Amino acid sequence: MISAVQLTKEYRMGESTVHALRGVSLQVAAGELLAIMGPSGSGKSTLMHLIGCLDTPTTGSLSLDGEPVAGLSEEQLAVIRNRKIGFVFQQFNLLSRITVLENVTTPLMYGGVGWRERGQRAEEALDRVGLSDRLRHRPTELSGGQRQRVAIARALVTRPSIILADEPTGALDQETGRAILDLFAAICAEGKTVIVVTHDPQVGAFCGRRVALRDGLLEE
Repeated sequence: MISAVQLTKEYRMGESTVHALRGVSLQVAAGELLAIMGPSGSGKSTLMHLIGCLDTPTTGSLSLDGEPVAGLSEEQLAVIRNRKIGFVFQQFNLLSRITVLENVTTPLMYGGVGWRERGQRAEEALDRVGLSDRLRHRPTELSGGQRQRVAIARALVTRPSIILADEPTGALDQETGRAILDLFAAICAEGKTVIVVTHDPQVGAFCGRRVALRDGLLEE
C-alpha cells in the first residue's frame, strides 16, 4: 500500500538547513496497523506529512497503492489526499457550530459529492463508529471519546485506503483511548491501512508493527 524509498526532507531556517528526514525507507502493507514512534523532533510528523501528501520530499520516492506521488503538483496531491487518505488529529479539529453530521460531510463537499449522497455516506460512517444516535448533536455536546469517533467517521467518509492518525489518543483517558485503538484494529480488518503517530509506548505496543525514528533516521 505504501512504499517509501530513501526519503529525505530538508528545511531552510535562516542560513542553516534542518535535515528532518535523512533517508527513510519503509514498506507498509494493506490492512496493516503501524505505529510510528520517536521523541519530539525525530521526524515522525514530517514522515506522516509526506505519506499524507501534505508535503513533498526533498529527495527519494514515495508510492501510494502503486501510484508514485513524489514530484506531483499541489493540485494533483490534493486529489490523492481526498481520494486515498483520511486524517485523524489529537485535538479532533471539529467545527463546533455545526452538527456532527455536517462535520462528517465536509470532506465530501470538497470532493464534489452531491448533497444527498453526502448525507447518506456520513450517516453510514457515523453508524460505523457507533454514533448513529448523535447525528444532530454538536461537538460541544459530546465526550472526548465521542468527538474522536466523529473525527474517525470524517476520515472514513471519503472511503480512503489509508488512515493517518496523529496522537489520536493523546487527549483521551486510558479506557477511552483503548476503545479508539480497538476501532482502528477493526478498520484494519476491513483492509484499510492505519498509521498512528505516537510517543505513547502503550499505543505502540497495541499496533501490529512499530517503527522508531530518531534524528530523521529509522532506529528500528
